[in-house]
Amino acid sequence: MMVLMIGVERGVPGGMSTVVNEYYEAGLDKKIDLKYIPTMREGRKLKKLFIAMKAMIKFWFCVKKYEIVHVHMSSRASFYRKSQFIKVAHKRKKKIVIHMHGSEFDVFYDQECNDKQKKKVRDIFALADVVIALSEEWKEYLGRLCSMDKIIVLYNAVKIPDYVKKDYSDYNILFLGRLGKRKGIYDLLDVIPEIIKSVPDVHFYIGGDGEVAECKAICLQNGIQDYVTFLGWITGDKKENLLKKCSVFVLPSYHEGMPMALLEAMSYGEVVISTQVGGIPKVLTDNVNGYLIKAGDLQALRESLVAALSQNNRREIGENALKTIKDRFSIEKNIENLEALYRHLLEQ
Repeated sequence: MMVLMIGVERGVPGGMSTVVNEYYEAGLDKKIDLKYIPTMREGRKLKKLFIAMKAMIKFWFCVKKYEIVHVHMSSRASFYRKSQFIKVAHKRKKKIVIHMHGSEFDVFYDQECNDKQKKKVRDIFALADVVIALSEEWKEYLGRLCSMDKIIVLYNAVKIPDYVKKDYSDYNILFLGRLGKRKGIYDLLDVIPEIIKSVPDVHFYIGGDGEVAECKAICLQNGIQDYVTFLGWITGDKKENLLKKCSVFVLPSYHEGMPMALLEAMSYGEVVISTQVGGIPKVLTDNVNGYLIKAGDLQALRESLVAALSQNNRREIGENALKTIKDRFSIEKNIENLEALYRHLLEQ
């Protein structure tokens, strides 16, 4: 099978690049003839435009060789950029897979697009042979944009680490994600003073880029700077060490697809606290393999954090989280399903 895949540069922070990197680490490129073309790199607008044009030139020259074009897409600029590649692939009569990662695609389509732009979105989705949704909830939403028959659910997945968490005695809490309102970081910072009163030994490790200066200012204003460590965007060994060091992971998001950071934390046996948005309810069952709260509910967030740090069953919850990943969200099963999808496309 010959697959041409496009998306962001693999070093760009975010869930899309994490998914692609998981494919490579699991050996997808050894199972099929896979070529990856990055269409976006972090930087100024002119640099991004140059990267996109360079990617299109490369795409034009090599697309004829491949049978399937697999497009990793988000909303806004990502949608408009990838649309050009999809049009070319359609003209070349290639099988097209749109892999939808956009956690705010509903906001983009419903609130930011005018009628003409909405039609353009639907026209692009009509060119796809398959649309991959990250959860059943997103499948239902995307069914407004194209035929439900072409939409399949393929959960994000992670590699199971060669590590078994045995010590749950620490009071370390980890947050991973781009700092901003969407990921709920300001809600987390708001409840930290109350958490400190209940658990004086608690410490928060915040990994991510984005609105770092604003978050640090809030910590200084509230006098909690000694309880919070900002790490920047972390990857590799540094991220692995933090996942081992912390017993609790929190992601109080307002919009999500299927967050990779949450799956990674569960694969390390962490006790996870997150919200009822996107595909997260398909992963978490409240008080069984984590804590599930409503987005923006500060009281529930505070109570869940205190419970996760103080209850005697957090080892059991962490072990259940790991079992969930092994049973349903391992990268090996994900790749098997992806290969089956490619085979089905080629048989049509």
